[in-house]
Amino acid sequence: MAAQIRSKDAIPDQAYRKMVLTLMDKQAGREVATAEVFGQCVLYAPTVEDKIRITRFQHEELKHFQLIARLMAELGVDMDAYVRDRQKAGARFTGDEADIQIQDWIDATLFNFMIDRAATFQLSEYTRGSYVPLAEANRVILKEEEGHKNFGEACLEEMTRDEATRAEIQRRFKKWFVASIRIFGRAKTPGNQYCIDVGLKTRDSGDIAAAYLDSIRLVMARCGLRFPDRSELPLELPPQVDLTVSQPALAR
Repeated sequence: MAAQIRSKDAIPDQAYRKMVLTLMDKQAGREVATAEVFGQCVLYAPTVEDKIRITRFQHEELKHFQLIARLMAELGVDMDAYVRDRQKAGARFTGDEADIQIQDWIDATLFNFMIDRAATFQLSEYTRGSYVPLAEANRVILKEEEGHKNFGEACLEEMTRDEATRAEIQRRFKKWFVASIRIFGRAKTPGNQYCIDVGLKTRDSGDIAAAYLDSIRLVMARCGLRFPDRSELPLELPPQVDLTVSQPALAR
């Protein structure tokens, strides 16, 4: 079992410090990006209550950024400059900002259901990680993220009761599926192995992605949706990723 690193002063070497900062940089960028996308979602929320809820999610994502920003500042990062350089953070999800443009409430729901949940699975790894300040921050973050995930799931189940809406959701599903899987990064990389060796993660990215898809499989079945075929996807999936969904879905 890797040693617990309880403060920045206990960081053992430059390689560990660099990797911790890399993980924090990716997380901080995505926290800001999520807040920005929730800003788009507010425009299409169908009720005032939904607008209030999405606005709260947006506020929570910025609070999550602040938690990580404090840790990065402790390690010498100029966070004022970091924010100035990332005023438009959307591309930090997938490398292509167009991947996460919200056009309507269907997009907002798929973003909430898939992207926010995928990010949560990634962050759950850090709650068990060897860098204790990052682990503790993410335990706080994940408590709030649970509400985001549940809301997206409830909206998806409600919307797919309508056959035409379900067909449109299925048509757009590949876009959001690809964006969510890219959050985990490539499997079996030297960086993945290093993180496992020093205890910053417990699983390879491929195993985390597979667990994420397992978590939405029953929801997909209830909604009458399917995952894309591997042949349809512009990315290589790890072999342990299962794209089957038990069909037919439950009667409506």
